Amino acid sequence: MFMKRTMCLNCHYPQSVCICDALCTVTSTQKVIILQHPSEVKHAKSSVKLIRLCVPNSEIWIGETPGDFAQLIINLKTQRNQVCVMYPNQNSVPLESINEKQNSNITSIILLDATWRKAYKIWQLNPWLQHLPSWHFAIPPQSEYKIRKTSVSSGLSTLEALAHTLYLTQGLDKAPLLTTFTRMQQRVFAQHLSNP
Repeated sequence: MFMKRTMCLNCHYPQSVCICDALCTVTSTQKVIILQHPSEVKHAKSSVKLIRLCVPNSEIWIGETPGDFAQLIINLKTQRNQVCVMYPNQNSVPLESINEKQNSNITSIILLDATWRKAYKIWQLNPWLQHLPSWHFAIPPQSEYKIRKTSVSSGLSTLEALAHTLYLTQGLDKAPLLTTFTRMQQRVFAQHLSNP
């Protein structure tokens, strides 16, 4: 008979990999908005769950089409020139080249949470995103995402991309988020070894 795993009521991970003792709090002055593809919502190895737990000034919007993000689009209309998307494209500029004055105008940062193929689909299906300023990393940091594969050599988890973004835009220490991420991976990996 299949036994349902007992979940931690705080972190919502299985109690066997509860991450509560490793959580941190990262205070961002810029709102963090994650557009999460529906296929990522129940993915056990997703890093967005940790963002929700560690970054109070964050919002997770699940969807793929403009209709899914209709309310968000309305919310952002009043700050159209104060929102930036972290997504590499032909019009994006290196975040490392943004000066303090340019950055000070940005009140919200949007990141896409999906595989590269599905992130590209979200980008193509949502012209409103393409009208926003967009950034990319000139020199992406080395990913430490060990429990999930990507076909892109410079690919980062959403949490890693966010940690690096907050470091470059606000000077926030990357270590707390990345340490929490590492501990989560270690526990998921250890559970996998004990329950192959």
